[in-house]
Amino acid sequence: MKINSKKRALFSLFDQRNSLSYAKQLISLGWEIVASKETVDILKKNHIPVMDISNFLKIKTKYPFPPTLHPYLELALSTNIGKSIDLVYVSTYPLSQGNDVGGHTMLALAAKGKKIVIWENEDMRNVLQRLKKNNNQVSPFLRKLLIDKVHDKIIDHYLSLKNDSQFRESKKIIIGKKIKNLLEGENPYQIPCSLFQTNKKDNLGLPNFKQIAGIKPCYTNMADFDCLVHTLCLLTEAFSLRYKKIPYIVIASKHGNPIGFAVDWENPQTAIENALFGHPVAMFGGEVITNFSITQEFARMLVSSPRRKRLLGNPNWMPDLIIASDFHRDAVKILAQRKRLKLFKNEKLVSAYLNEKNWSYREVRGGFLRQPPNDYVLDLNKVIKNTAPVDAIYVDSLIIAWAAAWNSSLGGNEVAIAKNRMLLGIGGGPATIDSCYSAINRAKNCGHNLKNSSFAANAFFPFTDAPAELVKSGCIYGLVPSGGKNFELIKKYFTRKGAGVFYLPEQFRGFSRH
Repeated sequence: MKINSKKRALFSLFDQRNSLSYAKQLISLGWEIVASKETVDILKKNHIPVMDISNFLKIKTKYPFPPTLHPYLELALSTNIGKSIDLVYVSTYPLSQGNDVGGHTMLALAAKGKKIVIWENEDMRNVLQRLKKNNNQVSPFLRKLLIDKVHDKIIDHYLSLKNDSQFRESKKIIIGKKIKNLLEGENPYQIPCSLFQTNKKDNLGLPNFKQIAGIKPCYTNMADFDCLVHTLCLLTEAFSLRYKKIPYIVIASKHGNPIGFAVDWENPQTAIENALFGHPVAMFGGEVITNFSITQEFARMLVSSPRRKRLLGNPNWMPDLIIASDFHRDAVKILAQRKRLKLFKNEKLVSAYLNEKNWSYREVRGGFLRQPPNDYVLDLNKVIKNTAPVDAIYVDSLIIAWAAAWNSSLGGNEVAIAKNRMLLGIGGGPATIDSCYSAINRAKNCGHNLKNSSFAANAFFPFTDAPAELVKSGCIYGLVPSGGKNFELIKKYFTRKGAGVFYLPEQFRGFSRH
């Protein structure tokens, strides 16, 4: 192999793994190795030629800081004057052990000098392969990519040092890493669009779901995906809080809004059937999420139904998105026959949990809005109630109605109706009475019997008109936030009608997807 004139690499490593191998490979290519003290000791012990950085810089005076912060090193890293350094490999120590000023400074200076700058093991392996194949050279593209990665690392490091709460409150920086390109935006002309990651540690973050079948998702798919995951987490936490265990859960939605929603403590097939038939017309082209694995039998249920054919003349559900904790191999074969159907899995859905974050954000023109996240979990032990103990089947239906109403965006003032652990109908509108009409009519149009059902509203009732419609439709239990000047009138009305209603503290209202 033809070797160019001798080049020089600087090693300054907290993580010494593979340092021997990397140094040997560079030396075999004709490179010289300069290193900080800890790495020098390891290389010399293994008889690998190396020069201590102090000797390289000809520093004889001892300073109260390491030689890696000496201005001579800045000259070697940021310019090609004199005995410059061509490759810089630095692994910094973690923040738990202090602020590695020297390590990040070396990376910054090497990036400024457009050197081959590396801070990750994987990148070092890649660079060595390129050097061997390309006569000790790397492409301009790879050099620029490595510099960009260093800038990202430096930004992340110094953001993590922002401990001044006053500064943090006055300025907010949100940084994400691009994970994948998406098919298109909300509309076909909105191209390009992408999924970014801001929190690697969130196991239920969308980038941590694995796509196992189907075409590339679009922006709308991922936005709906996020709504489904959040609704499932709300429901899981509410059931876990109530019973210390979690039922089989299936949520069917359209544009992220629940249209069919069911749970069952013993039979996942029942949950699937009831969710799909919550609104069988709207389910066509919708989305489904479950907290259990999809078997071959479940896959067939999600593809078509004789009952749907009897009702609507077409047996096919045609979902666009199915999310589950896992998929059996035979189930994938069945579902993947429709190429537009995207399948995603994440084992953490079995016991889904809300994201532990301090704030949620929404971009607006010229800035963004910030507020605490929508992470209220229904606890029926901490509400005002006008009812005797309620049977579990009605409690479960209340939890379903609450989760549906609190995480839907149907025009505001959402009202959901559930029965026998199944969502029957949901509606929203400019007034609570409009929402009630919508929820009741949707349920009836789907053939559901509302007698002995339960409702949840995400806004207080200002008048008795909406309560009257709910009671007349067959609701015998309900859940609604406290508040409004007619609150006592509303309570007396439900009591007089024999409806058992739970009243949430006034601060726990919906409108969560504004």
